[in-house]
Amino acid sequence: MQTSWLTAEQYAHLSTQVQGAFIAPLPAFQVLTISGPDNLKYLQGQSTCDLSQLTADNFLRGAHCDAKGKMWSIFQVFSQADCLQVVAFRDELIASTAQWQKFGVFSKVSFDATAGRYAVFGIGGAESAQLLAKLGFSQPSADGHLSRYNDAALLRLAADHYLLIVPQPQAQQLMQSPLPFAAPTLWLKAHILQGLAYLEQPLIGELVPQMLNLQAVNAISFTKGCYVGQETVARLKYRGGNKRAAYVLEANTNELPVAGSDIELQLENNWRRVGQVVNAVNINNQLWLIALLPNDITPAETLRLKSEQLIILQQLPLPYSLT
Repeated sequence: MQTSWLTAEQYAHLSTQVQGAFIAPLPAFQVLTISGPDNLKYLQGQSTCDLSQLTADNFLRGAHCDAKGKMWSIFQVFSQADCLQVVAFRDELIASTAQWQKFGVFSKVSFDATAGRYAVFGIGGAESAQLLAKLGFSQPSADGHLSRYNDAALLRLAADHYLLIVPQPQAQQLMQSPLPFAAPTLWLKAHILQGLAYLEQPLIGELVPQMLNLQAVNAISFTKGCYVGQETVARLKYRGGNKRAAYVLEANTNELPVAGSDIELQLENNWRRVGQVVNAVNINNQLWLIALLPNDITPAETLRLKSEQLIILQQLPLPYSLT
């Protein structure tokens, strides 16, 4: 962890024991500023979401794919003055930025991962509206909406589940205030339970959007114009063929599997690899993960994490429908 707005000492003192509403610094999430007169047009042709639907009061969730429909990143994007701000996990944002810069030379567009020097926080927990008021924000009216205060933006991903983007000088001041700060893992647990995924390095360029349920969380537009990877994404919707989906699982264990770790299904006395871990978090020996599995998997089937220990995984309900 290397940031100019969060010290190692501050990070070390963050706790998973915070009750109620909390704010968690997310140094592994970063912000890319896309500027220039062609920024909206350019990103429209590079993402699954329809940027013509972007307003001053909302943000969009989307994915950036290669020509075969495999994802470089899953992101949130919103407008800030004449620029676009793209928020994503560090690994995937680096991957997408490299691709966008490569092909952006043909458009009037520029990319700056340090412009404004932004920091990212996660906010969650019960009765978070009171915490938002302390921070100066009105509560966004619905999922996908945002509110602003000074130069900061608050994005409502789900009920009591937010991303806060602030300039780094404000972030430094924020870390000095008497707020209920929590470890990033507390916010990441909530992110997983919402059925929301991000791409870590082993899975970048490996998955199509529907494999991580992006059609179910309003991250794919099937009515916009052409974009890179559209042919594959549209074919999976209209002709079928996608046999995978993301599911939320939990287990009692002290292990923390990395992205790409195998998940196995019991078939009588044998075990067969059927999926892999996408994101995982472990808090006090309780493991939560979002996993890529066959889309006909049922809670009655026995799954385990491939490990030296026998770690049986329990399927949890998704907060949205896949149909």
